[in-house]
Amino acid sequence: MSGTRSGLSRRRFLGGSLLVVGGAVLPACQSDPTGGGGGSAKVTLNHWYHEYGEQGTREAALRYAADYTKQNPDVAVKVTWVPGDYKTKWQSSVLTPEGPDVYEINEVTPDMVAQQQVAALDDILGAAKAELNPHALSPLTHGGKAYGVPMIIDVMLLYYRKSLLAGAGIAAPATLTELVTAAKALTKGKTKGIFVGNDGLAGMRGVLPFSVGQTVLTDRKVSYATPEIADAFAVARRMFTDKSMLLGYATEWYDPGALITGATAIAWGGLWALPRISKELGDDFDLVPWPAHGPTGKPVVILGGWSQVVNGKSKHVDEAKKYVQWLWLQNNEVQQDWALSYGFHVPPRASLAAQAEPLRTGPAKKVVDLLNQYGTRTTALWAPTVSKPYDDAASDIIRKNADPLATLTAAAGRSQEALDKLPTV
Repeated sequence: MSGTRSGLSRRRFLGGSLLVVGGAVLPACQSDPTGGGGGSAKVTLNHWYHEYGEQGTREAALRYAADYTKQNPDVAVKVTWVPGDYKTKWQSSVLTPEGPDVYEINEVTPDMVAQQQVAALDDILGAAKAELNPHALSPLTHGGKAYGVPMIIDVMLLYYRKSLLAGAGIAAPATLTELVTAAKALTKGKTKGIFVGNDGLAGMRGVLPFSVGQTVLTDRKVSYATPEIADAFAVARRMFTDKSMLLGYATEWYDPGALITGATAIAWGGLWALPRISKELGDDFDLVPWPAHGPTGKPVVILGGWSQVVNGKSKHVDEAKKYVQWLWLQNNEVQQDWALSYGFHVPPRASLAAQAEPLRTGPAKKVVDLLNQYGTRTTALWAPTVSKPYDDAASDIIRKNADPLATLTAAAGRSQEALDKLPTV
């Protein structure tokens, strides 16, 4: 659930808000947002979700809110389903008095803490904190305080069509060089060898540093301008220059359509798409980590996901905390439903992940095993202002044939300047 995805054109959800009062769903525009226009609620929480693409997610969010107000009639919940550029919208909204009380994010950056856009949640985490996946919790933590509760863990890696690779006499790639060779050999007719995103970068951009056994940041030092990472970019660029990458497809990498239709033989994708891929392709697919590169390299599985935060400037911080606690720490049924009923995701709590029956067999189990073996992600310091120079450099290297090391070195200086401006919290 990393964005609007699968089949969105066929089942685009309506934007806007719905207010849940006393367990009933009302159009928000017809209700007093203070709760005075419906039911007995004394407080109305505005809960923002990005526009999930999976069918049934919006209805589920409304159902959760309705269940909460049934148990807590003093609290109404306005569910706001935000289409389009969610990140820009929440970043603007939290600067205003009308901002959400509860909202979703991918990570908490230091400036969010300094600007009170998030409230510390250690008081509601309690004993559950010990069983939350540390990779999911670390991007939400600063100065020993947790500012969010992970909702779902998304796992990203490579899918491939077994029949296409077998037909070409190609084994699943275990190194970046093998991946480049395979992508070129698999490019035939209307099928391209690999799809990592319509810009030729999206899924690949963040994974290359990890594939050589390095990271983009080491504590508060930018560390991506190295000969090893530059070489990984140079090798990966061959897939762009030899035209073995699928570009400009009808849907983005997070939708499995390109793999299912045979437009590509290998695709960067997420665990969330596995049920659809299994339904469409049967057993004609398999999964591998992004392959290692160089003598210190190692395979990579990227861990992402969504987390819930409470707006530190909300007028109802205490009520919002109790709502978040009920949803994502106390209500096992909600957490299992959200993680497994609308595509597959790993529940962040270890006890629930262990009980997740759909993830215990077949390809889903393989993904979880690969996550446990190779899973990684960037830290919360990889804020947009810090990552932007790197993203631009990656684009210039892959798409414009810029010198990899010189371009990364210049970008690293700008990233370090931005990193130095982030507050220490």
